[in-house]
Amino acid sequence: MPLWNIFHTEGLFESQEVRSKLAADITKLYTSGASGLPAFYVVVHFIPLPPTNVFVAGEARVNKPFVRLVVEHMAVHREEGPEGFAERFSDRINETLRPYIAEKGYDWEITVADTPRDFWRFNGIAPPPWRSEAERLWAQTGRPLEWKKE
Repeated sequence: MPLWNIFHTEGLFESQEVRSKLAADITKLYTSGASGLPAFYVVVHFIPLPPTNVFVAGEARVNKPFVRLVVEHMAVHREEGPEGFAERFSDRINETLRPYIAEKGYDWEITVADTPRDFWRFNGIAPPPWRSEAERLWAQTGRPLEWKKE
C-alpha cells in the first residue's frame, strides 16, 4: 500500500473538500496507468500541527507554512519498475502536489521509502503479487479476498 502521512502546520488543507481532492489525486497516481493498484491500497493521513510544534533548522515555523510528506511504498518497489521509474514517478508526485503546496508558496519536503511487504496485510490477508490475476480481482472488487498462489 502507499501510505501517505502529510504533516502540516494548522490552517493548511483545512476544508474537507481540499483534503478529499488531494487524497483522490494521490490515489490516481497509483490506480491509473501501468501500476493499476487497487484504490483501497492508498491511505492518506492529514496530520495538522500547531506552528509552534513545527521546527526547521531549530526554529519554529510560525511565519511560513511547512508541509512534510512521509510516504511508504509496500505494494511496488522502485526496482520492480523499468529504468528511470523512480525519477518519472517522483515527477508525477511533484506535479500532483503542485497546486496544493508549491503554488501556495509553502515550503515542503517529501520522502518516499520502500517498505518490505513481509508484514503487510489487509484484514489478515497477505496481498497478492503485483499485477497478478488475484490483485486485478482485488482492484475490481475494491476489497481484499482470499487468494491462492498462481
